[in-house]
Amino acid sequence: MNVRAWIDNRVAADRRGFVVPAVIFALAIMAMIAMVALRTVDDEKRSSRAVRESAGALYAADGGLQKTLGNWPSASAKALNAGDSLNLGWQTQTNGSSYRAVIQRVDNGGTQTYAVVVYGRGAGPLGGQAAVVEVVAQGVGTAGIFTRAVFSQGLLTLGGSGSISDSYDHRNGPYNAATANQNGDLFSNGSITLNNGGTIVKGDVAAVGTITGTSGVTGTITPGAAPLPPYPVLSCPAGGYTPASYIPIGGPNGAKSYDPVLGKLIIGSGNNLVLSSPPPGGQYYFNYVDAGGGSITFNTGGHVDMVIDDKLTVGSGGMVNPAADPTLVSVSSCGSPVKPSTWSITGGAGSYFTIYAPNHDVVVGGGGDLWGAVIGAAVSATGGSHFHYDEALGNPTPSTSLTTVAGAWAQFPQ
Repeated sequence: MNVRAWIDNRVAADRRGFVVPAVIFALAIMAMIAMVALRTVDDEKRSSRAVRESAGALYAADGGLQKTLGNWPSASAKALNAGDSLNLGWQTQTNGSSYRAVIQRVDNGGTQTYAVVVYGRGAGPLGGQAAVVEVVAQGVGTAGIFTRAVFSQGLLTLGGSGSISDSYDHRNGPYNAATANQNGDLFSNGSITLNNGGTIVKGDVAAVGTITGTSGVTGTITPGAAPLPPYPVLSCPAGGYTPASYIPIGGPNGAKSYDPVLGKLIIGSGNNLVLSSPPPGGQYYFNYVDAGGGSITFNTGGHVDMVIDDKLTVGSGGMVNPAADPTLVSVSSCGSPVKPSTWSITGGAGSYFTIYAPNHDVVVGGGGDLWGAVIGAAVSATGGSHFHYDEALGNPTPSTSLTTVAGAWAQFPQ
């Protein structure tokens, strides 16, 4: 073999020795690239799944928030003190996700305000988690002006043997004398005179002046109390008295007469006026109502106001509310006559209504029953009349309406 051939053989051998490691190295690099690519794909899948799970958790939390607000636990939330919280526990939804709502009261009194924090979990194996928070204010209902059985700006007198003032709540059933409640409170910015030994007051009695005849009072007795602000006299409705078309005349369900110009309504002996077609707004407005010999029946199916700017006379059982719900019928005075006349009312079956007459003396007589409440310039009960205060007038069912606080919604994590 010559030298040239020997050199060529050595070069070829060296080349073969270099190629094999190069190929192996290249294969290793390719394997690493493949593994990195596979890991990247897997990470992307996990990342996508995590994003999906996080979105599912957010949807679970937000859906839980809506369900919590839609099924607001009014009574439990109302019972919370400022800073207290209510944990409603974990709830599982139909798609397998779950949420837990926590309600915390954040106001310092007054309008009830709550921070509602809802934690959500996705349905997948990665268990994504999220939370949302919303701040809401809950309405508490309108307490109204009738917070006791009787308020009198001047002298309050319960005379006659057998006079009673007690309470009940029509939302819990009809009045039952045997189980009557103890909130038949009386208050006077003047003095109070009770028939000692013949009057029972299941409730508190308070007066700015003196109180006499208190042997039948079951609650606290407070003479010399701080005065309450006088109740305002209402303005009379604009537009004149109720049109004649709403007041039937004659027949079994009509009045004896009605003058829509003067606003004078006379029921007449034996007549029963049925008010079944209320005017716009459900408000009747008269100058003078005399139902001493007949009766008025409020058969309207909703709340009705009767507003009177002068005189009211109602005989025994002369004003009837078939619904037996005192919150549905109110009889109010308006205007400020120079010499306001006395309102005379005799209770009886069906007498479920409120009397608001801060510029009229109110006399409740005949020993009948009146379910509701009375506010008057001076109030007296004769003949052993009975006041049955409906607690629904001053303690309404808590409102379930919620108002969201603008800008208070937030998501965690962001």
